[in-house]
Amino acid sequence: MPPVLSVVVPFHNVAPYFDDCLASLARQDLKDAEFILVDDGSTDGSLLLAHAWADRDARFSVLVRPRQGPSPARNTGAAVAGGAYLAFADADDVVAVTAYRSLVDSLERSGSDFAAGDVRRLTAAGVVRHPRYADVFSVPRTRTHITRDHALIIDRMVWNKVFRRSFWDRHAFTFSLPQYEDAPVMVAAYILAEAVDVLDEVVYFWRVRDRGEPSITQRLHEPANLEARMRMTVETGEIVRRLAPVLTSAYARDMCLGDLRVAMTALHRHGERDLSAALELGREFLAGVAPEVLAGLPERDRLHLGLLASGRTGELRAALRAEEAHEAPGAEEPGRTAGAGTTGAER
Repeated sequence: MPPVLSVVVPFHNVAPYFDDCLASLARQDLKDAEFILVDDGSTDGSLLLAHAWADRDARFSVLVRPRQGPSPARNTGAAVAGGAYLAFADADDVVAVTAYRSLVDSLERSGSDFAAGDVRRLTAAGVVRHPRYADVFSVPRTRTHITRDHALIIDRMVWNKVFRRSFWDRHAFTFSLPQYEDAPVMVAAYILAEAVDVLDEVVYFWRVRDRGEPSITQRLHEPANLEARMRMTVETGEIVRRLAPVLTSAYARDMCLGDLRVAMTALHRHGERDLSAALELGREFLAGVAPEVLAGLPERDRLHLGLLASGRTGELRAALRAEEAHEAPGAEEPGRTAGAGTTGAER
């Protein structure tokens, strides 16, 4: 008999954290589940850990594939999943013990297409609430929709959700980007859903790595990583404009205060030459941002983005250097949120 829930877990070289993730899955209150572990060319012993869990718990299975990145690995796992509901977890994170029971129970009651829950950052020092998501999950909602609840545009992660499998298949969702792959799929899912449930319960703990390979998010200022991030920003914006134009301003504002701030920091660190491809994608995105969105941003962001949009990156770097020289360490501009440069779908 098929399980109620299938959870797909792609993994690549996560040995220091993998046991914690798999133990959190094994402890789930929802026992009628299968856990599909998809090896993406690991070389550090992660595959041995996966097989060890599969040997002692029949709910775990292991698929092995050559290194191609998380998108093909997720798609491989989803293709063989047999549950009525579908979820994804990242192999270095931890899932709250009641998470899948709460999310599935909500869907059973509401009939919505998917359910999303609150998240926390998991650091070496402990668990931290990310200020970015505080408002999104502060109040539970049943059978809502992103066109009525624009704050949901921020929730672009896949791993804090459970999807009705029939909904996933009806729209033939697949992951395609090599990095930051969640955002285009999650934004499309929010728009195409008839209704979604939002839980105020914490369901997922998203790790900041302090050992092993750094995560994609922790390499966010590297030129190739930033180019991938800007490509995601442009691609997701095209989906918003095509499927739900009413969300265009909300999405653009979030990107201007998030991903494009990351680009500013990277430019300050690396210079224009290394970041030419990423900066060109940033300018492409800004060309479609409405003037009223830019007018509503903090003054500093308006200055920075105006210089970027007009190609005056030398002046932009000079402005960034001058601001750094005049700010006390740790100071923040009023209106800026700590961690604002970290956006959904970040791995």
